[in-house]
Amino acid sequence: MSPSGIFGAGKKDGRRETFSRTNSNSNMFCMLSQNLKLTTEAFTKPSHSSSRKSSTDPGHDGVPEPTVQHRKLQLFPQTVYPADESIITPLEEERESVPIAISTPSISEADVKMIDEDVKEFFAIRNLQEAEVYFTNLPDEHRFRLVNKLVGSALESKEADARLVGDFFAQAMSSGQCTLEVFEKGFMPMAEFLDDIAIDAPKAFGYMAIMLRGAGFENEPERLQRIASKLGVSDKLVSLVA
Repeated sequence: MSPSGIFGAGKKDGRRETFSRTNSNSNMFCMLSQNLKLTTEAFTKPSHSSSRKSSTDPGHDGVPEPTVQHRKLQLFPQTVYPADESIITPLEEERESVPIAISTPSISEADVKMIDEDVKEFFAIRNLQEAEVYFTNLPDEHRFRLVNKLVGSALESKEADARLVGDFFAQAMSSGQCTLEVFEKGFMPMAEFLDDIAIDAPKAFGYMAIMLRGAGFENEPERLQRIASKLGVSDKLVSLVA
């Protein structure tokens, strides 16, 4: 080989080595540039988490505001009450605490027992003078119960008992022991069942009229009409009282 060939080959090899090194350096530079670009974008590109407002954003004075913590909802086990009418649920206690106008006041067991004993004694002794205390021994709000009990007992009995009750009502009315309002309230429940009572006691309408006249309803057409309106045929009772 000629010296020129040797030097030519050496130049070619040197160019190749220089070219390969240049390419290698160029490739490495490109890789570094790409990595730097990706790293820069990762820091500069907003993410979903960074878009949200930080819970510790600084306030107007540069002091971080305290983190708002929400209280966790606590669910307590629900109490199941047994099906017992004697148990009062909290809702029922709340309702009972609200004052409600009750047309029929509650009565004690002692007053109920006293009314029953007075009615039995009344038909046994049949003495109007001794019966004067029957109304006075009862509170005013419970006197209609005595009227109701006496009327109910006489309707299914005999005419003599109906007349005895009528005389007792007339005595209580004249002495002020009982008022027309109390009598009306006492007669009203029995008037609602008078049609049914008359099926087994055909003279019940006549007995009712006797007791109504004793209380003075023949002179109170409006009150009498209210009582008779509870019947299927109101004119029948009104005509008997008048």
